[in-house]
Amino acid sequence: MTMKTATIRKVQHNLAEVLLWVERGEEVRVLRRNRVVARLLPPEGAPPRSPDFLERAKAIWGAKPRGVRLSTIVSEARGER
Repeated sequence: MTMKTATIRKVQHNLAEVLLWVERGEEVRVLRRNRVVARLLPPEGAPPRSPDFLERAKAIWGAKPRGVRLSTIVSEARGER
């Protein structure tokens, strides 16, 4: 399970976003003056978070991978171009 932090102000002004994090299976620690005052946890028995393939690809190859674009490879395989 991953963990994020949010200030009380962030929770107040962006509750939908913070709850989306929790819904995705992340623990959120709520801070007041850099001290944890609460933890928001996904419900017990919640399905595990599905992997973020785009995040994993960026971690491996960086934001802009080098090489031929996949769309170009597919077009050439279809005989287009």
